[in-house]
Amino acid sequence: MYGIIFVTVGSVIQTEYGNDVWFSLLDRVGYRNTTFCTHSIYPDDLVMKLANAAVTIIANGWTVQDFLAYFGRCFIRAAGTFGYEKLIKRCGRFFCDFLSAIDTVHLHMKYRYPKMDHPFIYVLEEDAEGALIHYRTSRCGFPPFLYGLLRQVAADFYGLQLSMGHVPDEPCGNNEGGYKYQIRLNFDNGDYMACKAIERGASMTLVRKANFLTSTTANIQQESLPQLSSSILLQLFPFCLIFRSDLKIIAAGHQLKQMFLWRMLIGQILPDVARLRRPRLNLTWDNLVTLQRVACELEIMLSNNTEEYQLSKIYKTVPDEPKYEQPLRLFLRGEMRYVKDWQAIIYLCNPLINNIDDLSEVGLALSDLSLHGHGRELVMTGQQHSSRLEDLYERAEEKAKELQVTHELLDEWKRRGDELLYSMIPESIAESLRRGKEPVDTCEVFECITVSFVEMTNIEDIMIKSALEAVSCMNSVFSALDKIVDHQPNVYKVETIGNVYMVVGGAPTRCESHVKDIFLVALEFRDAINELSTKVGIPVEIRIGIHSGPAVAGVLGRKMPRYCFFGDTINTAARMQTTSLPGKIHISSTVYNLMQCSAEFLFEKRGTVMIKGKGEMKTYWLLQYQPLPYR
Repeated sequence: MYGIIFVTVGSVIQTEYGNDVWFSLLDRVGYRNTTFCTHSIYPDDLVMKLANAAVTIIANGWTVQDFLAYFGRCFIRAAGTFGYEKLIKRCGRFFCDFLSAIDTVHLHMKYRYPKMDHPFIYVLEEDAEGALIHYRTSRCGFPPFLYGLLRQVAADFYGLQLSMGHVPDEPCGNNEGGYKYQIRLNFDNGDYMACKAIERGASMTLVRKANFLTSTTANIQQESLPQLSSSILLQLFPFCLIFRSDLKIIAAGHQLKQMFLWRMLIGQILPDVARLRRPRLNLTWDNLVTLQRVACELEIMLSNNTEEYQLSKIYKTVPDEPKYEQPLRLFLRGEMRYVKDWQAIIYLCNPLINNIDDLSEVGLALSDLSLHGHGRELVMTGQQHSSRLEDLYERAEEKAKELQVTHELLDEWKRRGDELLYSMIPESIAESLRRGKEPVDTCEVFECITVSFVEMTNIEDIMIKSALEAVSCMNSVFSALDKIVDHQPNVYKVETIGNVYMVVGGAPTRCESHVKDIFLVALEFRDAINELSTKVGIPVEIRIGIHSGPAVAGVLGRKMPRYCFFGDTINTAARMQTTSLPGKIHISSTVYNLMQCSAEFLFEKRGTVMIKGKGEMKTYWLLQYQPLPYR
């Protein structure tokens, strides 16, 4: 699904509910950015996720289906921004005409959005109270979105109030590449039916009131004409086809018959010589009957070039040498009409020819094209502008590739930026700041957290020998500690200050196991540094201090933001570290009391220690972890 859907929905929501609500919706569905690119493709389920999130966040009593319909209305309300308002206005004089022309609108949009997986809609039945439409889509659950879109079109462009009949929870079928729904639309369709009656010879006329046509009675007498013979009809439409319910071709335009000189076209079964390119449906009688007043494209298989070259010697119609062994195809566009008197369908169409090259490829000449179909003008215009269009197309392709590369680079740099940001600030806090929250508002009180400081004790001795070696040694030590923290999601690295490394458990994500988590990390720190000292041959020594208690954490200021912790707990933990010994893990009695009931850790009583600013404190050594046997 292209980003234009989300751009239009977002613009209306931000106008009506505010930016914070829209950003909250994006955050709830896990979308990291705050904007969408109109020509980028996004997951189809993102619309459904936004609708589910809106039920909770906007909370105005609407259901998921109500919000899907609202999203459809948003798309039409913002359509003018992208230039589609004029296109919608010119789709038809009546709303029922617009319903029949939706597929043409999608075809027009596909030039801008070539990978668009658009739905297929056509009218099955129509009466003065509304119409029954067939809706086929590859996405399940989207009828409410369609209803909202059509409701807004009916109100804004045709002055009609639209309501929708009951839509079954399950589609009536999901074969032929999508889900099928039959939806009843209720609206005032009297003027449209009156217009159809006029076409059939009724004594009515249409008058314009404001921007809309309305019917009125009139005493109009139309002179009766004799019936048109089928032979004249086949001459007027030289590429038409007529077939019955068994899909056997019973007649064809004279030009189409000439193109099938090498085999008899009459009597062939339609699916044996053609396929339906648009809409993509199976060639069955039931499908074709419902496609009246819908633009249809057929692909006729003519022959391959070798056969055509052999026939040219007899019929002298294709003078060129055969170039390749690809089958020749003729593309036709037109409409299906069921003729009750014939008990057959006539396909009134013209060939799709772009230029002289296409014309000669299928063995046609300009004189073969009908004058009323504008085919000759299109071929000549296409020939004149073919090279320019090709050049423009190539440039557009290059621009599209450059744009794609730019978006990929943008995503990559954004990912790197996010990684850098999350290394300084917790992800949840960073997202709050990104949505406009003030830094001071991120501060919160934690009832109990566990803080640990790790200090390299002999870094000054190494520094005396070589400053560069000391920096390299500190980098190796801190990198080893970072790897350990990365594998413990409940432990957060706060910062490194000089030769001191600080970690916290229980914040910013609250958890009950914060003491145990810090104990495990501290023991891993000790073992990793001992192993590192053996590998590099440098006697690296660390001492660790741990304390638990309440604290306040948040981001302060705007320059070089950091997620900081404040409170006496942090000071006491630092004192535990400064009074510790190399290779030891020093813990306060508070931490010991929180974990003394656990048999998983082995402690040793250190005794009473004089702590600066605290006086005498009973402290302990954390020795090792001994996991309980599995039962």
